Amino acid sequence: MASYFNLTLDTLAPSGLTLSINDGALYATKTAVKLTIGLSDEQTGGYQMKIWGINGVTDEGSASWETFTTEKTVELTAGDGLKTVHIKVRDDVGNESAEVSDDITLNTAVPVVTITGPDKAKISKISGFDKAKISFTCDVDFEQYKVCVVPQNSSTQDAGTQIPTEGGSLNTSGSQGSYPKTTPIEVTITGTDLAAASAGDGVKIVKVFVCNAAGTWSVA
Repeated sequence: MASYFNLTLDTLAPSGLTLSINDGALYATKTAVKLTIGLSDEQTGGYQMKIWGINGVTDEGSASWETFTTEKTVELTAGDGLKTVHIKVRDDVGNESAEVSDDITLNTAVPVVTITGPDKAKISKISGFDKAKISFTCDVDFEQYKVCVVPQNSSTQDAGTQIPTEGGSLNTSGSQGSYPKTTPIEVTITGTDLAAASAGDGVKIVKVFVCNAAGTWSVA
């Protein structure tokens, strides 16, 4: 029988811990998000992690250790705004890493557009009769907008044809990056450009779409 044995001492905590929410996105439009977790350690057998700052687990004291994985879907806490998710990892002998975190802004709001006008219900391509004007506002700040001819009142932004400006229309789109909520934007539509967006005479459904910073387009 042997009179000796080997015993490994390991006092090093897991290193190089990283956390990314939704691949580094600035905004989330749903509470369910993907966490991507990285470590410098090549071997992670027996490792565990605990995550907090999520739905049902607001602080480290209420977080539980679970099997380490490089990807995990979690639910953010309710309510729009900035969210911070935290994580720690420990190895198979209990050495704990330092805490790391990542931020994301939850924005679940769908912008709502309100149109005033048009000042004319019928236009042609004849000078003096060829322009209609509207103005619109949005209930939230937004990043871009477009004015489209759509097949139905309920159509979404990808179903429409944007009205061009080659024929004298004004402000049928914009992407300057920051439009304050409730500030009116005036739009002029000419008969020439309306025909370019939708050939043939008849009633056209014109709809304004706006997109907020989270990438959510208006619908209603």
